[in-house]
Amino acid sequence: MNKLIKKIACAVMAFTLIAGVFTGCKANNSSAVPAELPSFTSVKDPSGDLPLKGTVGDMEYQILSQDQMGCYNKSRGYYIDQLEQLNSPMFIVITSGTQTAEGAEIRIVDFGMQDSTLVIVVEETKATGDKFTGLECPCVSLEVDHLSSDLLIVSTTGEVFEHITPA
Repeated sequence: MNKLIKKIACAVMAFTLIAGVFTGCKANNSSAVPAELPSFTSVKDPSGDLPLKGTVGDMEYQILSQDQMGCYNKSRGYYIDQLEQLNSPMFIVITSGTQTAEGAEIRIVDFGMQDSTLVIVVEETKATGDKFTGLECPCVSLEVDHLSSDLLIVSTTGEVFEHITPA
């Protein structure tokens, strides 16, 4: 009788461990819950479209694609760039970092002001293409005539982009 009880106890413990691996790990996975996006006054027009040019707060802006202004820093994050001319605009360059497959993208989907903070929301599309030998660095830029006192760049999944040093 003792052998039967030991086998049953071992089977129950094994089942409990296996069930814990499948349910416990999923329940404790905090990365599955996206962070909340901040509230801000959006520049989107009443139809929900994001104008490529306009004003946000007291700043004039223009959204630039990677074709219009590439990025030279291959790290993930954002940096501020400016032409070496008097009164030249500022460029907020946001990059997804180095990608090893084709098809990765980043684009600005919304932005606006929250008090004195410029909030920029970007959406990233992961690479879907085949692997290739070259490296890509998806980026997007926001040209502004001057900077706000604070800047917050966040993805649609709630990930905050950190300031990086230009290369």
